[in-house]
Amino acid sequence: MITRYSKFINESNSEGKITYKVNNLIKEICVCMLLINNNFLDSLLDAGKKARYIENSKAFLTDLKNLLFAKNRMKLGKFVDGKCHEDEDQYKINGIFDSVKFDIDENWNDLVNSRIISRNIIDKLLPDEKLSEDRISSIFWIGPNKNKEDGEDIVLELTDGRQYSFYLNKNIGSKSASFNTFADEIIGTDIDKLYGPEYISKWNKLTQEWIRILHDNANKNVQIHIEKFIDPHQLEKIGHFNYFKIKHRDPRYKHLGEYIKEFDKNLLFFSDLMSEIWKNREICFKDPQRVFNQWMEVKVFILNSKILEHIITDSLTRNDLNDIKKLKDGFKLGDGKIKMKVIKILVEKLGCTERNLYYLWNNGNIFYQIPYRQFFREFYDMITVKFDFHVKMTVQPEEEHNDFTVKFKIELQHEKLLDLSVIVKFSGGEMSEKLSAKYNFDFADDFNYKISSTSLTKNED
Repeated sequence: MITRYSKFINESNSEGKITYKVNNLIKEICVCMLLINNNFLDSLLDAGKKARYIENSKAFLTDLKNLLFAKNRMKLGKFVDGKCHEDEDQYKINGIFDSVKFDIDENWNDLVNSRIISRNIIDKLLPDEKLSEDRISSIFWIGPNKNKEDGEDIVLELTDGRQYSFYLNKNIGSKSASFNTFADEIIGTDIDKLYGPEYISKWNKLTQEWIRILHDNANKNVQIHIEKFIDPHQLEKIGHFNYFKIKHRDPRYKHLGEYIKEFDKNLLFFSDLMSEIWKNREICFKDPQRVFNQWMEVKVFILNSKILEHIITDSLTRNDLNDIKKLKDGFKLGDGKIKMKVIKILVEKLGCTERNLYYLWNNGNIFYQIPYRQFFREFYDMITVKFDFHVKMTVQPEEEHNDFTVKFKIELQHEKLLDLSVIVKFSGGEMSEKLSAKYNFDFADDFNYKISSTSLTKNED
């Protein structure tokens, strides 16, 4: 079992520092050692020589700590001017090891997984060969020196001076942000029109239809709860913004709301009640699938088509029409400002820095090389951007499939590099107050090879 003490939880995060999560320590240091000594855990994992650690679990932690203090190729690392160097302030190591508890049986999988991760790095890091022990001059464990700019777990340095930065357990396949952040990049200041005069009537209609569909289809007991907040015969008076301000009409519940036994909650705001009804639609409606379909038809038509698709289309055709070319497959080729905007989004959401980053997930079985920022500058002319955000009116059986989606195809030398889907949805449950954007990456099977081979070609030139 691995635990954290409050001393480290409450450590100051000034200067962009990140409080180190000590539950990752054993795996990270074992991976470091396995890369410079591939047989490091063989006697323990394969030969069953763990008696020393069963009798004294602290002995294993002591052994790991001594390896960091020893003068070998594994070192405590820190970044200086974008390059990783040895940090000789070893007092940091004692403090972190003191906050870790280790049990050989409970933490057995950490050791097993460390070897799997290291073997995946050995097999996959270099495009045309396996990484051998003698190719490594140093391996740096970042640990207590992580910060917001330099958040990787370990850095490997080869004998030729090249450094490779690794996140050992981080999925790069999906990220989320506010919709406004995405829209700012695509349509700029036109995002200010989203709730302006041109679209507010559509938002109001969307809100009124949401209330009508849920009220009219609800079981009688649920209808009674809804009518404690609003008069269903005067929906036209409810606008989008005041919908989120409506409270329980009974003054007895004006502070804490009324306890609603169907949801086992006190509810004061009408929007919270409607959210609970939607989340619990299996018990709130006689025919929940019918209600789902009704609402999705309205949502797809009004929100996806009349609001989101319209505002993006209107902005692009007014400002960037010359940078768009329609293709036979329904996608559009983006050039000029459009291409620049999409590449910027890609670089930011991939978390690109001024050095290559390697993200490992599922014990390294999923392994992606995220190129440095300069890669997109150097090979900009070799990159093609295609996009599509046309709304299909057909309702899909899964909720997320009915959310507004912008699809991007990013090609390198006219071959797939990655696909990016930006899914726009309500951020706090259906019909909540804000929209969010979820970024889903679908990398080409040979993504790493394309990045490495393209960079290698440039170096050879």
